Amino acid sequence: MNDWQPPPGHPISTDKAKELLAGDLGDVYRNILSESCVPIYWFGMHQTDEGILHNGTLTLVQTNQRLLGITAEHVIAAYLTDRKDLNVRLQIGNAVVENVEIIDKSERLDMATVAIDPVLLSKLGKDVTPLSVWPPRPPDAGRGIMFAGYPGGERLDERDFELSFGLYTAVGVARHVTDEQITWVGDRNFVIDHPTIPTPQPGYDSGGISGGPLISWFETETHVAHYCLSGIISQAHAELEYLVAKRADFIRGDGSIRIPKNR
Repeated sequence: MNDWQPPPGHPISTDKAKELLAGDLGDVYRNILSESCVPIYWFGMHQTDEGILHNGTLTLVQTNQRLLGITAEHVIAAYLTDRKDLNVRLQIGNAVVENVEIIDKSERLDMATVAIDPVLLSKLGKDVTPLSVWPPRPPDAGRGIMFAGYPGGERLDERDFELSFGLYTAVGVARHVTDEQITWVGDRNFVIDHPTIPTPQPGYDSGGISGGPLISWFETETHVAHYCLSGIISQAHAELEYLVAKRADFIRGDGSIRIPKNR
């Protein structure tokens, strides 16, 4: 987004923002993202199809009515197809899920919701804090967002059905916000080097981040910041320079998905 400019009169300059994100603030943002999503994946259980068949990301949310897991519909569709044709074992994080309860799904919006309970949360194998500001709110174009997901290429171990996934995170600004989706376009001029988090190079394989959260930042007139869920990642360009998320405000508190009227 080469023509982007910071909001006029904002007390934090672009250079200061880069300095903050390269330090402790960047760690805080990454921790928020890390605690709000987990990998979802499934194994083939026969010798002819053993190993991970597909993986995606599941966003964890505490709505005003229930705990939810939200992911991309195409992730759930791939699981249902594989489950129909093969003997598979589904895992969310480190937790084996025998019977996932799909609440609702929309191919048009590429979003699906599944039931989550506290027992499952306790078995995920990591600290989790479901996003709890509800309802979701879309960002303003040109204002701050951050997103995360678990690329398949960052799987670190695959022994005895226990995996360690690397988390991809990014902070940027929303490029376009439409009635149904949010887009982000990377700009290498704004890449910030972090002392402990490697910067993905062009050509980075982003497969697996679908279903991850896109979170927006909002400020009061006195610049007090707060964040909430805005979208669910639907697709990313192979070089991770372009990303599309579907707006999460179509999801109701009970997990059902509101389908927009045809224009």
